[in-house]
Amino acid sequence: MKSQILDQFRSSAETAIRTGEMLSADIERCASSLIATLDAGGKILVCGNGGSAADAMHFSAELLVRFESERQGLAAIALSADTAAITAAGNDYRFSHIFSRQIEALARPGDHLMVITTSGNSENLIEAVAAAKQVGGVVITALSGRDGGRLSTLLGSDDIELRVPSITTARIQEAHAIIIHALCSLIDRHFQKDP
Repeated sequence: MKSQILDQFRSSAETAIRTGEMLSADIERCASSLIATLDAGGKILVCGNGGSAADAMHFSAELLVRFESERQGLAAIALSADTAAITAAGNDYRFSHIFSRQIEALARPGDHLMVITTSGNSENLIEAVAAAKQVGGVVITALSGRDGGRLSTLLGSDDIELRVPSITTARIQEAHAIIIHALCSLIDRHFQKDP
């Protein structure tokens, strides 16, 4: 068992280092875009399914409350956290509309949508991106993995894909957590009270 445990840690570390080497410039670009959204009075909408829903709530909480530095609260909403809206949309429409319906109501030009997915093939995230594109002027970031899935084909030149170089769900999720913390750190530095 000890060997199996150490293999998990080694595999995770290798994926994390490879992700950092491959995506650092895109992570910086994403942080700059998120900062520009917040500086201009826009908000960040975040969504995902399962473990990625938890990551969405984690990211929005770090922005809304604080990460490591004292700073103002930042406008971030985890769409996966509103169980009443999710279950109503799932019941009255379809599960594929649980996020798009919220985006129709909440998103405005100048906002930033972040979708978190390990496969890039979740219908409700594809619908979320389509709804954001209907609003117009919403920058989209996709935290993804594997081959990016169908979601990657919907992204435009102004959008950002942070695709973890792995096909293993656990490794992708672990790298997503590090990416989220890197983004939080860069955003903190911009907004902290005493730079």
